[in-house]
Amino acid sequence: MRWRAILRALAMFLILAAVGAGVWTQRERWQKTAEHEVVAKPGSGPVEILSVKLSDEAVQGLGLRSEEAKLQDYPRVIEVPGVIIDSPGRSPRAVSSPVAGVVNRIHVSPGEAVRPNSPLFTIQLASEFVQSTQTDLARFAKDLVAATVRRDQTAKLVAAGTKAGVELIEDENQVRRLTAQVEGHRRQLAVFGFDAKDVKNAEAGNAVTEIVISAPSSDPVVGGSVSTTQDTTTFTFEVESLAVAPGQAVTGGQLLMRLADYRELLIEGRAFETEAALVANATGEGKPVGVDFLEITAKAGVEAEAKLVIRSLGRTDPATRTFPFYAALANEAKPYERGGKTYLAWRYRPGRQVRLRVPTGIIPKVIVLPAGAVVREGADAFVFRQNGDVFDRKPVVIVGEDRLNVAIAPGNGIESGVFVLRNQAAAVNRALKALQARGFGGTGGKKGHWHADGSFHEADD
Repeated sequence: MRWRAILRALAMFLILAAVGAGVWTQRERWQKTAEHEVVAKPGSGPVEILSVKLSDEAVQGLGLRSEEAKLQDYPRVIEVPGVIIDSPGRSPRAVSSPVAGVVNRIHVSPGEAVRPNSPLFTIQLASEFVQSTQTDLARFAKDLVAATVRRDQTAKLVAAGTKAGVELIEDENQVRRLTAQVEGHRRQLAVFGFDAKDVKNAEAGNAVTEIVISAPSSDPVVGGSVSTTQDTTTFTFEVESLAVAPGQAVTGGQLLMRLADYRELLIEGRAFETEAALVANATGEGKPVGVDFLEITAKAGVEAEAKLVIRSLGRTDPATRTFPFYAALANEAKPYERGGKTYLAWRYRPGRQVRLRVPTGIIPKVIVLPAGAVVREGADAFVFRQNGDVFDRKPVVIVGEDRLNVAIAPGNGIESGVFVLRNQAAAVNRALKALQARGFGGTGGKKGHWHADGSFHEADD
């Protein structure tokens, strides 16, 4: 038993000796590494990266766009909300029945596109006055033919000296009276919705029992955006709503439908009365107002903005202490067919919210970039200058900005003539941060940039 205890103690001593030797060896290795390795391994800390090189796939995937920087004037603006509305007296069109009757047929449906002068309703006449007007027209027209023949015969006899001239005067007076009667009845039937063919039939004694109500003529849009000549081949109107149904009896002047002509709309802006002087100044001087439609253009990948001129100002609302102002907006539509009918896809429609940018002054000789060209880190702002296939991050001083654009002071390598990234600056900055995470640094780390192949290029001191 005693020898077993001695052997057990000896084995334990040898084990502890081996463990101690290993720990001492590892300690010496750590100390040597700390003395000779000055730079930490990748991933140990950030490094100040000055530029980044992106692959062609990354550039195409992000849709990066670079353009030459130019010195220009940056307009100071105030931003106010706005909404697209109908153009009063032009956009909405009411169609009413000119005569009492029954709706036999409706030729269009809600939402359908309508050409000028195209048929909308067929109305069966139910007015005794209209019927008596047709009868009187046919009678007066027949009497006028007879009176004209008699006048011509009298004129021949007067010329031959066989009749007195006073009889010719009486016949001519009769022709004038009947002509006035015929013309009056023709106009009356036209008021009742008769077209030229219907009036001619009624005058010939063929009573008209139904009429067709057509769309109004196309009016030119103010500003010349639409031709001033009448065009009956272009879809101009859109059926907004129907007010009757087939078989329904209607009276003269009753509303049948509402049409919409959206070729020209208005943008109504709302500004506070404290901004009245600024808006009035922009209106009087004809300064273009920026209109942000809050949409992204597919081609450029940036927010769409138009320039319009304020047309008029409105009265201040005492409740909200705001006042409206208006600018004309030319519109366009793309027709398409569904189920054999044509519809219109208007670019703008009433009710759409917009943001207006009213100019109030300028900042001269600055570089104006889209808001997406600037990235911020705390109080600092940066842009990326393109240098071949490398993007260099440069700190900039912002002297003015709004929701869409940023004005920066030239300097620090961002001058007129250099190419500057105009979009996706935040995405490129994230790529740069990813390189920092893989960098050599820590405090006092090396400066430089990473290439796409993963190699690090140290910057010269």
